[in-house]
Amino acid sequence: MALLGIDIGSTALKATLYALDGSRLAGASLEYAAAKSGEGLAPDSLWQTLIDVIHRLRAAAPRAEIRAAAISSHGESFVPVDRAGMAIGRFILNTAPIAVEEATAFAEHFGKAEIFRRTGLPVHSMYTLPKIAWLRTNRPEVFAAADRFLCVEDYILTRLGVGSWISTSLASRTMALDLEACSWIDEYLAFAGITKAQLSTPVPSGTPIGRAATAAADELGLPQDVEWVAGGHDQGCCSLGAGGVTEGIAVDGTGTFECVSIPVREAVLTPAALGYNFPAERHTVSDLKLTLSYIAGGIALKWFRNVASRHLLDLAALKGVDPYELILADLPEEPTEVLMYPHLIGTGTPWLDARARGALVGFDAGTTYEELAKAAIEGITLEMGWNLELQASIGIEIGRIHAVGGGARSDRWLQMKADIFNQEVVTVPGEASCAGAAMGAGVGIGAFGSHAEAAAAFVREGKAFTPRPRQVAAYREKAAHYRDVAGRLYGFAAP
Repeated sequence: MALLGIDIGSTALKATLYALDGSRLAGASLEYAAAKSGEGLAPDSLWQTLIDVIHRLRAAAPRAEIRAAAISSHGESFVPVDRAGMAIGRFILNTAPIAVEEATAFAEHFGKAEIFRRTGLPVHSMYTLPKIAWLRTNRPEVFAAADRFLCVEDYILTRLGVGSWISTSLASRTMALDLEACSWIDEYLAFAGITKAQLSTPVPSGTPIGRAATAAADELGLPQDVEWVAGGHDQGCCSLGAGGVTEGIAVDGTGTFECVSIPVREAVLTPAALGYNFPAERHTVSDLKLTLSYIAGGIALKWFRNVASRHLLDLAALKGVDPYELILADLPEEPTEVLMYPHLIGTGTPWLDARARGALVGFDAGTTYEELAKAAIEGITLEMGWNLELQASIGIEIGRIHAVGGGARSDRWLQMKADIFNQEVVTVPGEASCAGAAMGAGVGIGAFGSHAEAAAAFVREGKAFTPRPRQVAAYREKAAHYRDVAGRLYGFAAP
């Protein structure tokens, strides 16, 4: 018997099959270039990619008896659909640089503090509801023709014929869900010009929600008796898949964005938390919530790979290795004298400053490529370390950090994280978001009695990295310098 976990990002789709003991049976993934055009994601491209990935998965494990499936999805992005559930436009992605005026209007009408108290989210234009309001003003013909507005998870479930359901984990990323009541906030919807009938029904992650229509199941190449279960926001699924099932176990996922998700029993919705823009959302583990810190670390690294490391790209292709393996191969042991600020598309938390841009400070005629490479990694890690100190200042406790994603494959980077964070960092191999979706699917059909039981079966810890006192002290000094210069460059200041 097998469980299927599907992870839908903004540029790629992954799917993995797992046995009930957590062992990986097969995996497949594809990118969809349409998402990189800046014009949003074509729904048919997403659907066709899902078909292709599932067919590849089935070919790799033809004898697997798939019992249940769930979807891990990136947040906020949505698509308008007609009465039949068919898209009438592209997905408007969370990264689309629109809806600033609409987000400001929400803040002025309801108050930033009140919106944060009710939704757990600092007001921002990335969220679904301000973008729906933007659609009403700027694409009135599309808005008028739309019967409903669906995020990624509920769009796929609707197209499968399962029904119009959305996990509370993903719904809590819309800026329209009451964080405690897990219901849509009528007055917020009305301000955007919609009603709850135009959104999917929120249900807790891990809730069984039905089976696909025969035609859709056949198109995917799946048995029709597969039980579909409410999945979640990719950060919630990633946290579950990496073992973040109790307070104190933070999960550091390194991809396009580096995001540290921290499970909490009670969301911290204080003025200080709002001042640092730390969002809270529903976890995929039903009795927990998550607080997040995130920065565009992967984007900064990709720039360093494609621009500063062009000389290594052909060599990496010739050797058949990931370019990052060569970039990270010969880094100096000690902290560098160079400061690199990874704000290539603006900052993440705690500043959320879209106008900020990257900076390189302190290099001279003797600075080597290897020092620049290490400075890039240091900058990302120092920025996240600053975030984690601010999380601690508002009462969020972290006992240990589980590392997943591309950055978790580099021992050098993981040791640097342990030294800068002054926390034990433990690797968790595999695709954590797919695993978390599959674990939730298993809970939904009763294969596991709880998420903790699923984690005990699935999560296999890898190598552990402990802080080294001398390097901790050296990086504490560099962190103080990093923050001082950040204050002079950007005006950022925090305890």
